[in-house]
Amino acid sequence: MNGYAEIWEKFKKERRLEFGGHTDPEWREGHSLSASFVAPAKATHLRDGLKPLRDALRPFPFVSLHPDYFMHLTLLPLGFLVSEPEAENELSRERLEDLKAQAEEALRGFPVLEVELANLNVFPGAVFVEARDGGMLEKLRDTLCKRCGLEKTAGPLHLTLAYLQAQDGALAPDEFVAAIERYRNWPVGTFSVDRVELTLLHLNSSPYPELETFARIPLGG
Repeated sequence: MNGYAEIWEKFKKERRLEFGGHTDPEWREGHSLSASFVAPAKATHLRDGLKPLRDALRPFPFVSLHPDYFMHLTLLPLGFLVSEPEAENELSRERLEDLKAQAEEALRGFPVLEVELANLNVFPGAVFVEARDGGMLEKLRDTLCKRCGLEKTAGPLHLTLAYLQAQDGALAPDEFVAAIERYRNWPVGTFSVDRVELTLLHLNSSPYPELETFARIPLGG
């Protein structure tokens, strides 16, 4: 189950909410740009499968639904882009160029992936859809980590559908837990991962800015 069932059981037991997402000032720590390796998800042909989930979540005031253009699977968060890195979670543009070159080398010939999205689930700070593909996404992430000298992120890969932006430690209402449980076994659809993108997220603009693509790394070449 790759931890999905455990995540749900833990949330159902604790019902703890928190302020999640990139607009959290405690997470941003004054930074204006964050960098990540992501797998873009074409939400247009997933829209029918996502609509009932979005409709179920929309009534809750602490739910911030992602727009279609913001849909992606974060493979690896890289840190905050700064001119002169000082902290472990900061990196320079030169380092970003190195990561681009290393990723291009690592993923040369890596096959295109078909990913199945199904089942609503929840972290304290985000609602997500589970992703299944026979372990190839994890292999993709492992390949990037090994070649780029990066630490693997904990937890299973997933498609974030919404941020939860409640006071840290607030209890999830029964209606919210029931809404998630109603769609715990719900097929959303499949999509192809034909590239990895190295992206920049501007943290001081709109709540959901367009991801800036620093590099596109095709798969299957």
